Amino acid sequence: MTRIAPLPRWWRWRPDADVDAIRRAARRRWTRVTEWDVVLAAGARDVVHCEQFADPAQRRRAGRWCAHFDALRDLDPRRVAQVERLLWRALVALRDSQPLREALARTENRPGLAAAIAEPTRELAELDRRLDQFEDALRIVVEELDPELTGTALRRVAALDPL
Repeated sequence: MTRIAPLPRWWRWRPDADVDAIRRAARRRWTRVTEWDVVLAAGARDVVHCEQFADPAQRRRAGRWCAHFDALRDLDPRRVAQVERLLWRALVALRDSQPLREALARTENRPGLAAAIAEPTRELAELDRRLDQFEDALRIVVEELDPELTGTALRRVAALDPL
């Protein structure tokens, strides 16, 4: 018998979201409320979560960013707050790029259409390049063992603008 493990659930709240108000609203709807119920009850303006990503590769990509961020929470709180805001922007940009990604994936490249899809394809490639740089910088902070170099790497990530 093969046992299929459920996909890991992850979510990230907008840094200034009023999560308590969202929890109270969710409790008014149901008697027993899990944190996942609260996440699903929240609007896209306040939360990014795994089920908002139809493409498994993009879902895993965003999940890696969140895992890297969770690993660096014990560092300089001011810098971590900056990185959290950047992470939020990166997750929203990745989530919002999905319709364009899906449309380009379904588009047949025929004469006359190449020019129409060239610019959106370039824009997505540039977004992906910047998001990959952000992920690499996050990963480096997490993997760095020297505390002094970790601080330098964290400052570098906090100064990045993935968008």
